Amino acid sequence: MGYVKSINKDNLKIARENIGLSTLDVSKKISSSDKNIVLDWESGKSLPTWSKIDKLSKIYNIPELVFFSTNKIEVYKKLPDYRVGIDKEDNSDVKKLINITIKRQEWLENKFKSEGINKNILQGSGKDISDPKRLAEFIKKTLNIDFQKIKSISGQDSRRKVLKYLINKIEENGVFVGKTISYHKIEVDDMRGIFISNDYAPFIILNRKDALSAQIFSFIHELAHLFRKSEGISNSLDFRKSNSKIDKEETFCNRVSAEFLLPETEFNKKYYTKNDISSLAETYKLSRIFVFYRLKDLGKIKKEDEKNLEDEIKRETNQNIINGKNKKSSGGDFNNNMKDSNGDLFNKVVSNSYLENKINYIEASKLLRFSVEKYD
Repeated sequence: MGYVKSINKDNLKIARENIGLSTLDVSKKISSSDKNIVLDWESGKSLPTWSKIDKLSKIYNIPELVFFSTNKIEVYKKLPDYRVGIDKEDNSDVKKLINITIKRQEWLENKFKSEGINKNILQGSGKDISDPKRLAEFIKKTLNIDFQKIKSISGQDSRRKVLKYLINKIEENGVFVGKTISYHKIEVDDMRGIFISNDYAPFIILNRKDALSAQIFSFIHELAHLFRKSEGISNSLDFRKSNSKIDKEETFCNRVSAEFLLPETEFNKKYYTKNDISSLAETYKLSRIFVFYRLKDLGKIKKEDEKNLEDEIKRETNQNIINGKNKKSSGGDFNNNMKDSNGDLFNKVVSNSYLENKINYIEASKLLRFSVEKYD
């Protein structure tokens, strides 16, 4: 594994001090050398490798993402869970994606500071809202999201259009949204979405391998993280309170997504059938299994029908997934894929900097990962 590109030195120090070890104590635990390498990292003289970060994470008993977060962790306080999957040991591909994102955030932050642009005001603006329903409404109102417009979008490409509409709303407010691309090699089980905070350039990244309905859900989930300023890597769509295997913050953000996309006020029937579920899935641009779980959570499915209906929808959903994987894909054009991966806002900021002669061709193309002259 290579060296990390940057590190939060304050968090390195606080995490170490929280468990009562000296820099030399930790250095001896992770290296056979007599050199006090941890002191060098904390002072900024050098940077650790990803393998050393992995060892530090285990010694300090904290998630690795804490070392790269711009949020300063508190002394002797329980740290938030910045999970990289639930059961995954090796997530080097996710780490590389985080590394790329952090470098982009550094570039954007320096640019915005030099131009006198203020910090992003959305990030953390809902941190005091502890009710998922209230936070869902706060997000809608703040972003001026027209829920009826989402319902009215129809056609074969309706889910893609809804996702685009939602992304445009947040990018209009200075939040960067991108997607994974094939060379990231990140599976859905490893990451469905991620929010990485930055005072000037907060980032949300979605996994393009995921179904569009799942991307819509994950996107709202990451918005909840943004408004609460609680960073995290998400790989579950489960919003049920009964699932104790999922971190409380993840469950909370999933419930915000459920309240946002399928508000309880939308359902006036006592009970819903399989046909109703299919119809609702098309109206709200979500998956049938998610609609089922939401209705079940609200007590809108007959108890005697729950098990058979769940099994039937799961079986059909799995078959659709298999059929989708068997379809051949051309892979698309690389430049267009990269544009989609970068996100419209990032492409625009970098391209404008190039056109205004603030950065040269090589720097712009390196940031975009395609020729800046091919951006239009």
